[in-house]
This record gives sequence, C-alpha cells and structure tokens, in this order.
Amino acid sequence: MDIKSFFKHFANLYLYMMQPHKHYLFFSNRQVKGILVGVFIIVVLYCLPYFFKSADAAVVIEKLDVMPDSTTVNSMAFFDNNNINPAPLQLQAFNPNTVDSITLVNMGLRNKLIQTLLHYRQKGGKFYKPDDFKKLWGLRTEEANAIIPFIQIPEITLTKNGFKNLSNNNTVSVELNTATIEELKQVPGMPAYLAYAILRYREKLGAFVLPEQLKQVQGVTDSLYQLLSSHVSINNSDIPKLNLNSASSFALLHHPFIPENVAKAILILRQKEGPFQSINDLKKIPFLSNETFEQMHKYCTVQ
Repeated sequence: MDIKSFFKHFANLYLYMMQPHKHYLFFSNRQVKGILVGVFIIVVLYCLPYFFKSADAAVVIEKLDVMPDSTTVNSMAFFDNNNINPAPLQLQAFNPNTVDSITLVNMGLRNKLIQTLLHYRQKGGKFYKPDDFKKLWGLRTEEANAIIPFIQIPEITLTKNGFKNLSNNNTVSVELNTATIEELKQVPGMPAYLAYAILRYREKLGAFVLPEQLKQVQGVTDSLYQLLSSHVSINNSDIPKLNLNSASSFALLHHPFIPENVAKAILILRQKEGPFQSINDLKKIPFLSNETFEQMHKYCTVQ
C-alpha cells in the first residue's frame, strides 16, 4: 500500500466514525477523536522514513552531480606536469643557441621548457646574453635562477673583412682576493648577484685562503662551483694574514685552517687576557695540535 492510499483510507475511516448514527460501537465522540489521533500519530511515524530516504537520496544525487568523475581527475593528474615532482637538475655549461635536445634532457630540464626553447630557435630567436633566457614562455623563477649561471654565449665581433669571429671567454681567470666586481662578472657562469655576494663574503672573511671557500657563499652549489673553479685562483704569496687581535668571530670561525673549537678558544682568551702579544700565545690552548699551529702560523698574525 502506498502513502496516498493509506491517507485515503484514513480519511474515509474518520468520516465514517464521526457520523452520529454509528455509535453502536459504544465509543463516545471524545473516545473516537482520541482513537483517530492515535491512528494519525502511527501513520506519521510510519511515513517518516519515506520522507528522510527521499531527502537523503536527493542530497546524494546533488553531491554526485557536483563531484567530478574519478577517472577524469586521474587522467588530468596524469597529463599535468605540475603534479609530477621534477627530477633534480644536473646542469653544465651550455650555449642555448646551439645546445641539442638530448643534452637538455640529460640536464633535467622539463620537456615543455625544452620544446619552448627549440621552437623559439626554429622561429629565428637568438640569445645574445644569459638573461635573454628569461624570454622563454613558461620559464619558472627558480628554474631561471638555477640555469642562467650555466649559460655561456660567445661574444660576436666583426673583423676588418666583415667575417664574424666568436670570442671565447673560457680563458678568463681572476684572483679572488684582488678581483673587482667587473672582473668577477666576466667569469663564465658568474651572475651579477653572485659576484656581489662573493665580494661581501670576502670582506667578512678578510681574504680567501682556498678556492673551496667559494662553496660557503650563499648561492654557490657544488655544480656551480665546478663551473667557476677553473676560472678563479688565489695568489698564496699575497694572501693577507688574519690578525688574531682584530679578527671578527665570523672570520675566525670560517677560516679553513682554524678549527671551530680553536676559534672559540681564541675569542675566550682574547676576552679574558686581552690582546695576544705573540703568535706563540696560541700554545696556551691545550688542545691545539702542532700541525694546526703550523698552519695558523702561515695565515695568521698578531698586531
């Protein structure tokens, strides 16, 4: 029996029992009304599940309409490069005007970026300086910061006969402790911001002692250091010695030949006993080895 039929029979029963000539059942009008109210409550309780089921079904249908198909979502995720964790870059020096796609793939560049680069060249596009690489559509900021230092583009000059010669700056070499900002910028793979960072770091150190100290400069990765190392040098005979009485804690703690515990001991001795009178005062440090002392004697002084 459906709900409509149930209410129809209930209405007929109500009309029948309310007729005055039907009192042979020995129920008063008040009793009849009570019975009808009870029956009505039973009917309501009986019908409630139907209403809630309909409402729940409507909600479920509405949610299904809003939710995307799972297969569609998975397909979109599969073809969306942004959802794929990129492999770490294995960068090396390259010329974007001549580099081939295999080299770019081996360096770990995104396929989309490689296609954009090749398409740019096919349309006649040229790169005249490393920063021109930023012209590529879709290039991300973090990619540009990582890739541009490795770009090497030979300068093009015209001879008297009109022929073009490619000047190669691969032979550029600078001395780290005397190089100016302009000289550092000429080093292949050296972006301008890094040249400034190296000068600031040199000022804090006092002087570079080993080329490997470039790795301590913020922004110099191991791969970038490999690119720069063949173009920088240090004149060992002209390295300024570190004055132990005036050297900053930064310079002491970052000196390649001063162990960290020795640097801290120097700072404590300097504070407690005042300036060092001689380099031999370092021997007051009980854990200072003879080998370390000899190294420090070469690169440190007391003034």
